[in-house]
Amino acid sequence: MIQLTYIGEKSLYDIIFKRINKHVIQLKGDFPIKEKGFLLSRYGHNDNWDYSNYTTVYRKTEGGTQFSDNGSVYTEPEKSTTSVPAKPESYVPTLDDIKAEKIDEMSFIQQNAIREGIYVSLSDGSVEHFTLTADDQMNLIRLQAQAAAGEEKIPWYTSDPSKHCRYYSNADMSLIADTAMRHISFHDTYYRDLRIYINSLTDEASAAAMEYGTLIPEKYQSEVLKDMYAVMAKSK
Repeated sequence: MIQLTYIGEKSLYDIIFKRINKHVIQLKGDFPIKEKGFLLSRYGHNDNWDYSNYTTVYRKTEGGTQFSDNGSVYTEPEKSTTSVPAKPESYVPTLDDIKAEKIDEMSFIQQNAIREGIYVSLSDGSVEHFTLTADDQMNLIRLQAQAAAGEEKIPWYTSDPSKHCRYYSNADMSLIADTAMRHISFHDTYYRDLRIYINSLTDEASAAAMEYGTLIPEKYQSEVLKDMYAVMAKSK
């Protein structure tokens, strides 16, 4: 099940998604029609696949609506002067289309997995959660440098907006930054190898069924991912 939420809103609507062509997608379900872009996620997940550019109603269909990302709208084809009506073209995705859409889906999930962040066990025994948005990542690079320079009181904050910023010790900040970098590095490495693996597939069903987190066959694992898998296996 796919759920839709409009940009800037919180309401979720169950929909059926279908790509019509490169610039047009179709949504079917009971949802309000708004030209403001939206996010899509699997039910129970926070995938937040970005369709914010699909702000134009291409045309309304039976039980749904088609949106375009380039401002185009549907125009009725000219009536044929012959006795045989022209048949409308239907979009049948090729294997390459399916793989490209699946890679886009995996990219959205990967980016969301990074942004969701990390849990870190600190020196006092507490466990805190830290998000890793693009801004967080840039700030952590700076804080990592402060820790490397020997500073003992480094200000930072958790993902909980109700909690104040506080000082972290040099050891704790080093641990937070190192854990964050490993988390980012894993997802970046895994996604690149997953993309290569998906592109190697030769049937539509396998490409369409691919999920983020799938164990990549050794043949398609980079040396880096093999080492990461080995470390993960030892830690279990």
